Amino acid sequence: MCGVFFRTKSIKGTPLVQLVQSYRDAQGAPRQRVIVSLGDTRLPESEERAIATAVERRLQGERDLFESELSQEGLAWVARVVALAGRSKAGRSKAAVPVTGATVDGVLVDEIETEQVVELGPQLVAMAAWEKLGLTETLVELGFNASALATAQLMVCNRLIEPLSEWALIDWSQRTALPELLGMRITKTAKDRLYRTSDELLAHRATIEEKLRKRETDLFSLSRKIILYDVTNSHFEGLCQGNPKARHGKNKQKRNDCRQVAIGMAFDERGMSLAHEVFEGNIADTKTLELMLNRLDVIQEGCKPVVILDAGFASKANITRLKERGYSYLINITRGSRSKYAEAFAAGSFETLEGRGENQKIEVKTIVDPEDEDSRLVLCRSAQRRLKEEAMISKAEARYLEDVKALSGLIGKGRLKQSKLIERRIGALQKKHPKVQRFYTLTHQEDGLLAVRNDTDMADTVALCGDYVLKTDKTMAAAELWSLYMTLLKAESGFRMLKSSLGLRPNFHQLEGRVDGHIFISVLAYHLLSWVRENFLLCGDVREWSTVVRLMRTHCVATTRLKLKDGRIIQIRKPSRPDAEQQRVYDILGIDWKLAFPPVKSELPA
Repeated sequence: MCGVFFRTKSIKGTPLVQLVQSYRDAQGAPRQRVIVSLGDTRLPESEERAIATAVERRLQGERDLFESELSQEGLAWVARVVALAGRSKAGRSKAAVPVTGATVDGVLVDEIETEQVVELGPQLVAMAAWEKLGLTETLVELGFNASALATAQLMVCNRLIEPLSEWALIDWSQRTALPELLGMRITKTAKDRLYRTSDELLAHRATIEEKLRKRETDLFSLSRKIILYDVTNSHFEGLCQGNPKARHGKNKQKRNDCRQVAIGMAFDERGMSLAHEVFEGNIADTKTLELMLNRLDVIQEGCKPVVILDAGFASKANITRLKERGYSYLINITRGSRSKYAEAFAAGSFETLEGRGENQKIEVKTIVDPEDEDSRLVLCRSAQRRLKEEAMISKAEARYLEDVKALSGLIGKGRLKQSKLIERRIGALQKKHPKVQRFYTLTHQEDGLLAVRNDTDMADTVALCGDYVLKTDKTMAAAELWSLYMTLLKAESGFRMLKSSLGLRPNFHQLEGRVDGHIFISVLAYHLLSWVRENFLLCGDVREWSTVVRLMRTHCVATTRLKLKDGRIIQIRKPSRPDAEQQRVYDILGIDWKLAFPPVKSELPA
């Protein structure tokens, strides 16, 4: 029978503590081998034997089952010795000595089995966010029964962790701890229940969003004096003829072949969702603003925040609309318009923002808008943006000249002779490179193409690299206005996650209500994500959500089957012990994983 024990040797007068394993070789002769050396250390004398036994059992996969009698110091030594044994080559090889026929307290060691292993970590995080945002209380108040409540939790948690279709969601859920956490049985017949729950959530959208706004304001002491508004779209893998909002329009993912709907989203300065609206797929972004302002008038209850808009909303009609409604605004003007202010940029007298290195240098100044005396322009220069834009132009120019060279080669070799075909190919080439072709004049010659660069135009464009213009009615210092604009970027990072990671697109539904319901579930998942992200930021942790999910996936629930000598089987279902980083996530989010999933013991008769 195998066993481990501690022994102390003396090497040149210095004691050396070793964890030793005794076993029998193939011929049945007793042997000993060192698992790990602990150096000159002192173990609690009264617990040496118990510590050695606990270490042996952990190495054999029986962790935590027989250690209740050890002191805290003894448990600490068990963890330390096991860690050292796992890191050493000797520990890895000697821990794998066969244990056939061994019994411990009546348990047949070689028949211990682990089964029904499912994912727990991401699900606990999602459920914690759900509860902290008060969604259970909200849905119960709205009349959701236990089944509808659990189904809603399942759908939103899936959209947050691994967005899938309804069919795939059911299979996914069975590989997670969600059915046990929610107390629901999920089968293929649940698909209709998913659709009904989606419809029910959408019917109460306004109330749910209102409750979430108030809850988030209380949790994070939000002022919500700044609002970012932006529009994206969700396209369909089908005709979607049952949805009057589904139209062909300019698609953000270049899927202009698909019908789509547009989604307008309003965020606060921390990137948390305030409201959303679903529009026809061919609506112009500028036309959606008025409808969202109608929502904001109700949401803000008389308070008029600063509305930050991207360049696509900078129409005169929208600016007039904002002024008439009493909203202040800060708008990023398009890059194409900055050439109008080249003289103002060249005039100098910029203020340099403090605390930034040379490569991150920001310079700002404010002027009166020459086209609108009631507005001010903030001229900004960014060293980092300049380097980025110069690199983009350089790469685009290199690709353009490469294509010119290839086409010129075809003409020179006589493979392309007809003038109409050559002109058509030149037109296609120019269309392919809109950012660079305007700096070149292409001339068709007998031996190919001659590309002549307009160096003056190119120099003027490069001189404006890194420059951008903000338009506002606020009478604040340029540095303050620039900081205000930076909130746009923070909110945009969350918006990108909504578009890319939370299953917003593509949309596989056909009916208008189902499409809107699909979008609303993604928005609810975004609320959960915002809660997680905000708690991480409060602790100075800037990890992406995808990183957190990947880390937490290995924290699982499993059933351990212990077969006894008398034929009985004891089953213990409990979570694994999280590693240090997983525990840190739980600590940041205030999650007690033991309380969330307490162990369950059952016994099968002989």
